[in-house]
Amino acid sequence: MKKVLLGFALSFLTVMSVLAQTKTITGTVTSAEEPEGVPGASVVVKGTTQGTITDLDGRYSIQVPQDASTLVFSFVGYLTKEVAISGNTTVDVVLDPDVKLLNEVVVVGYGTQERREITGSVTSINNEAIENLVTPSFESQLAGRAPGVSVTTPSGILGARPIIRIRGVNSLTSSASPLIIIDGVPVIDADRSAVNASNPLANINPADIQSYEVLKDGSATAIYGSRAANGVILITTKRGAAGKAKVSYNTAMGFNEEVSRFELLTGDQFVEIANEKRSNLGQSTLANPGVNTDWQDLIFRKGFTQQHNLSISGGSESTKYFFSLGFTDQESAIRPNDLKRYSFRSNVDHSISKVVRIGTSLSYSMTEIFGLNNGANSLSGAIYNATRALPNVPIYDAENVAFDGFNVTANGATTGFGANLAGPDNNIPNIGFVIKNNFYRSRAHRILGSAYGEIDLATGLTARTQIGVDLTLADDLQSLDPRHGDGRSSNGSVYMAYNPAFQWNWQNTLNYQTVLAEDHNINVTAGLEYQFAKFYSFFGQGTDLSDNFYRQQNLISGSYNNQFSGGGYSESGFDSYFGRFNYSFKGKYLASFTVRNDGISDLIGDNKRGTFFGGSVGWRVSDEAFFNSDLISDLKFRGSYAEVGNTGIGSFAAFGGFSPVLGGAGAGIGYARVANGALQWETSKKFNIGFDMTIGPVTVSADYFNNDVDGLILAAPTPPSLGVPGNSINQNVGAMVNQGLEFRVLANVINKGNFSYTTDFNITLIKNEVTNLIQPLTSTYNRTEVGGPIAQLYGFKFAGVNPANGNVMYYSGDNIVQLQGASSWRAYNPADPGNTSVAGTAPTQSFLGNTLPKWQGGWSNNFKYSNWDLEIFTRFSGGNYIMNESLRGLMGLGFSNNHASILNRWTESGQVTDVPRLYSGRDANTWLTSASNSRFIEKGDFVRIQNIVLGYNVPTTALQSAFGGRIGNARVFAQVQNPFTFTKYSGLDPESNTYGGQLNFGVDWNVAPLIRTYTLGLNVGF
Repeated sequence: MKKVLLGFALSFLTVMSVLAQTKTITGTVTSAEEPEGVPGASVVVKGTTQGTITDLDGRYSIQVPQDASTLVFSFVGYLTKEVAISGNTTVDVVLDPDVKLLNEVVVVGYGTQERREITGSVTSINNEAIENLVTPSFESQLAGRAPGVSVTTPSGILGARPIIRIRGVNSLTSSASPLIIIDGVPVIDADRSAVNASNPLANINPADIQSYEVLKDGSATAIYGSRAANGVILITTKRGAAGKAKVSYNTAMGFNEEVSRFELLTGDQFVEIANEKRSNLGQSTLANPGVNTDWQDLIFRKGFTQQHNLSISGGSESTKYFFSLGFTDQESAIRPNDLKRYSFRSNVDHSISKVVRIGTSLSYSMTEIFGLNNGANSLSGAIYNATRALPNVPIYDAENVAFDGFNVTANGATTGFGANLAGPDNNIPNIGFVIKNNFYRSRAHRILGSAYGEIDLATGLTARTQIGVDLTLADDLQSLDPRHGDGRSSNGSVYMAYNPAFQWNWQNTLNYQTVLAEDHNINVTAGLEYQFAKFYSFFGQGTDLSDNFYRQQNLISGSYNNQFSGGGYSESGFDSYFGRFNYSFKGKYLASFTVRNDGISDLIGDNKRGTFFGGSVGWRVSDEAFFNSDLISDLKFRGSYAEVGNTGIGSFAAFGGFSPVLGGAGAGIGYARVANGALQWETSKKFNIGFDMTIGPVTVSADYFNNDVDGLILAAPTPPSLGVPGNSINQNVGAMVNQGLEFRVLANVINKGNFSYTTDFNITLIKNEVTNLIQPLTSTYNRTEVGGPIAQLYGFKFAGVNPANGNVMYYSGDNIVQLQGASSWRAYNPADPGNTSVAGTAPTQSFLGNTLPKWQGGWSNNFKYSNWDLEIFTRFSGGNYIMNESLRGLMGLGFSNNHASILNRWTESGQVTDVPRLYSGRDANTWLTSASNSRFIEKGDFVRIQNIVLGYNVPTTALQSAFGGRIGNARVFAQVQNPFTFTKYSGLDPESNTYGGQLNFGVDWNVAPLIRTYTLGLNVGF
């Protein structure tokens, strides 16, 4: 008995001693994805097996020894985090996602697939990094985020559509843009506005998007067959999850400004230069001292911007929902451009039973854009006008009430002269009056909707049907004031257009998934798809208005003397049958094979149908028994080959036919186009090899691709004697190749205590070569020939300025010639530079530079410390050249303002400069304005700090204390977009591009500058 009592006493004392040496730690584990709490997270005392897990709300409580210094927190999909106790009794932790495990389930064509088993080239982009950026459309946010994907914003005009290219330019004259699919439904990406550049993808609220998948190689895209030549972007919108309702409100407010301005002459400098141009020819001077006006102040501004997004999501195990409302209001940095978008989304998923599921997705948006005339060579073009207007005359004249107080001549023909003896060249109008009184409005109502039904027919066998609709109702109004500017010659004009588009898409699929003998994983998808689209257009116009009052809101009957109307209609459709077979053996040996047969209405006879094959294989070396590496935890090799097509060839492209003709005898029809029954769609043969590897905390992906594009459609010339309309017939006669390397590195560089640093870097090297043409394709600035890339700059090679006499010099073949007088070319002898007696031949043209970037990429750096987070995202591109036509125009020799660099003009013998002696009116031969000119061609290399975002997550304990649990999470942030660009390009922006087509590219001609945006924002969850 004594021994028992003694043993009990010793045990009691031991327990009391242990309790005396322990303490209780409590806290909450959260993450950006689950701000309400991460359930099931592991909490362990470092160096022991003592631990616990968090409850459904992410809370935990753990007894730890008094001498315990560190807790270790971990959960699948997140980085393990060690946090010092440091005498605290409450330890809250925010877990960071593991970049290696992000998007383990990836959306692919007509289904999903585990990333570890993907054998094609697919890049996933999570929307969290970009959903709060203030941009007009979702695709402009993708720039630099994915290797192989180029997204270029060509100007700062809101509504201008970014140029998207996946692994280069894959067509010469047909569509080069990727297929865009939202929640499984292909959408229309054609601009339906008649008066503004209006991006149809800007109708979609970026805040509703959950993730992006970019399908790049043939294996990934082959399931889309004839539509996949330019790659595919799959977009998945947010959906509800089982649990209590989650309400989120996100807002951001700030302002836009131009990233740069043109450096122009002041009023005093203009007087000097303008008079010198004329005095060098013995002409009388016209300019006199006056004011110093910068007309750019009139067109540029700090534009207010705001966006608000409210969503509610949740549901039960049987019914899940997501609803959202969005409002975006952006004023561009250039007057009077602005964009407003109102949006609504409803996504509902319902399980009728364990085997039957239905759901819908519905979005509505109304987007309204007020644009402007920014024609590259238009007298009322905002950039053209503000940079040419005379800087020594005032903008306003308060006594000129007939023209709303603007400085305009009495007859309304041009801007007032001020103290000058003449007005500006070409009678350019006062841009202030034009901006105030002319307006260009585009408005689009868009409905994107789909409904699906799924039924499990047997174990592993699921049937699904989905029908989707894309409806765009676009209407436009253009109104021009009769007093001054563009409307003066017609005594006012009102133009209205209505351009609706309608497309439906119906998909039916069967999917079977099973595992045989535990090691053989098989996934088979088969389906059929039908699609039909209609495009309508109608316009009405009235000119010679009875009174200016009638042009304000609408086209009013009886208010104009001249009336015009017109319209058009086109349609297209196709049907498709497809199948995909995915196989995996023990997760080590992977294969995927795809076949699709498409029929398209734009082709004739047997050519209507085409069959496209694709296949890929993969080998997970790291799963092999012989692979034993402490350094490399994951290694997969993969390769693919496929043939895909391009249906963006134009409505009824192979058909001939007639068109309406108006003649002296009245309305009739005329022969319009010759049929070509042999015409087929363009075909791309895509080859890709690559690997994915994880080395410690670093994940590396690399790909080599070769895309051989054949059957490019070109207008093959015919002899005029044949009487063929346009003297050409469309034929499949072109070919080209895109090949390159993609490289991506993701790393968890630091993860210690409360501080973590992750980085994501990608770069793409790409080369384009045209391999077959009937004849070179030439435009004013560009030329495409076999053996070179598309749209090379082509023109005259500048040889400098003769220091002896100030004559401009160019190459004529291998020789240098100089311009003597207005149009005479003389040989240049460096040994006797002043001699202009020897005749020379006119300058000749040659290739001056590639317009397509040879390398591009992005680099994201994310830092987190406690509740603070910082992202710095950098984008870069280069290896291309730009024709700075804006600068050439600003070096003009007429009576208009100039670029400040004209002050470096030649004035005395022996002076070395690149600006020749100034002679009034001699622009054409001085600057050889009929083609590109190497004097104004510059490298387009740049490094851009695209986004800097600083955020702070309010601690959960603080929210609990202040709001009693009514607010679950809150984050405040500040961001700046496009703060810095490092480039040697002298223009406003190295991405400026006047033309969006493939054959005309790399020309900066009075493009509005890119926008820099500053915003403060708040994200709140209830």
